[in-house]
Amino acid sequence: MTNRIELLSPELVAYVAKHSSAPDELARRLIDETGELPASGMQISPAQAQFMALLTRLLAPSLVIEIGTFTGYSALAVARELGADSRLIACDVSEEWTSIGRKYWDEAGVGDRIDLRIAPASETLASMPDTT
Repeated sequence: MTNRIELLSPELVAYVAKHSSAPDELARRLIDETGELPASGMQISPAQAQFMALLTRLLAPSLVIEIGTFTGYSALAVARELGADSRLIACDVSEEWTSIGRKYWDEAGVGDRIDLRIAPASETLASMPDTT
């Protein structure tokens, strides 16, 4: 696992890590499994996941769209904070990588809140109804 957060100074990253909670056991297992992949650098840090969860809690959105899901750590963090009637549309092109996240989403009891769409995000977004 990394505490690396792009665009922040090492001092600020250290401060954030010191004042953040450690991931729970389920998230830790997902982080560790993802860490074994060659592309593991695409995974967000635990501090970033906590920030996304905080934003979700504060904003209480009914719909969240994630472009690029990888192994689903950020989707897990967000979906855990969504209301029962809210949804996360997760856009990715890799069935292989997202299948890792699916088992953790289900174990966390939030798999029903995540609508995973395997296709280029541009196609997924173009197929969504215009709500403006």
